[in-house]
Amino acid sequence: MNKKNSLLGFINWIFLASTFVVISCGKAPTQNDIYGVWKGEHLGKQLMFKFNNDGTCVLNFKDNVSDSAEILIGNFKMNFSQKPITLSVRNIPQLNHPLHTIVEFVKMDSIKLANFAPRWRIRPITFDPIASMNLRRINNNE
Repeated sequence: MNKKNSLLGFINWIFLASTFVVISCGKAPTQNDIYGVWKGEHLGKQLMFKFNNDGTCVLNFKDNVSDSAEILIGNFKMNFSQKPITLSVRNIPQLNHPLHTIVEFVKMDSIKLANFAPRWRIRPITFDPIASMNLRRINNNE
């Protein structure tokens, strides 16, 4: 009976370990996951970010009070090997500096971005729950 209990314990341990591996190894985000249009609201501004598969992007910030809008166009690059994932927008004609931030894929249709920084070294390295921008992917028919 002792060998039988040991065998059952070993089988249970293997089952739990394999279940843990399967659950913890979910699909890692890739560059394709960012492509599309993302909307959200942050600090009294409507945000609409469009990331294209050619590496270009449009960042639209519309003030809720004055209805004024600021539109930034540039080239983006993401680094998925870093944790958290970094996002840089460069070659922005409207600014004399790039923008750097970090990104977290919350769900397939939801992302979180930290505030943008003008220099790589001063970009955020963690997410502030109050200052983070939460965006959701919108469909073409919205």
